[in-house]
Amino acid sequence: MVLGITQWLWHCRLHPVALAGVTLLTMMFVQSPIAQALDENDLKRLLETNECPGCNLEQADLRRLDLTGANLEGANLRDANLFYAVLDGANLKGADLSQSNLAYVRALTILTEATDSEGNFLEFPAQFVGADLEGALLNYADFSGAEMMEANFLDAYINKTQFVGAQLQHSNFVGVIHDVDLTGANLCGATYWGGIDYRRACNVPVPDLVE
Repeated sequence: MVLGITQWLWHCRLHPVALAGVTLLTMMFVQSPIAQALDENDLKRLLETNECPGCNLEQADLRRLDLTGANLEGANLRDANLFYAVLDGANLKGADLSQSNLAYVRALTILTEATDSEGNFLEFPAQFVGADLEGALLNYADFSGAEMMEANFLDAYINKTQFVGAQLQHSNFVGVIHDVDLTGANLCGATYWGGIDYRRACNVPVPDLVE
């Protein structure tokens, strides 16, 4: 076996085209698992049940899907395309959304007619607590009222994005941010763009702040 491999390598040395072919095949073999990161069974499960916590949905095409109330806690959504998706009341706690496309996403609070023991209407805000959004595209998205404590927005592309009334305590906003509406948002302890640890109004929502 060793002799056979040695002879083949010697052949490749004498024939550069053959060597190039071996190199190409090796690269395809090594890279193929990355290109096929998406688990099709997980995608089918999400589409059929609206539930897929911990699923592997890397690079999934979820454009314009209505994922209202979906459970995607801890899911791998790296490089996923969620352009114009509806995530109202969805659970994405601890999800990996790095490098994903969340442009024009709507992730608002679901208002129900059900009440608690005190007669208050039950609300279910979109959940992104501890989610990783590093390098994600968030332009024109609406996260008003979302719970996004300890979320990582490092180097995310954020423009014309709504965070009205959002809970952003201890989140990381280091990176490029333009024209963001943070009216009524809670930024206590958040790392602001520029690396500043935001401490103003830690016990009071930010009043009518637009950056």
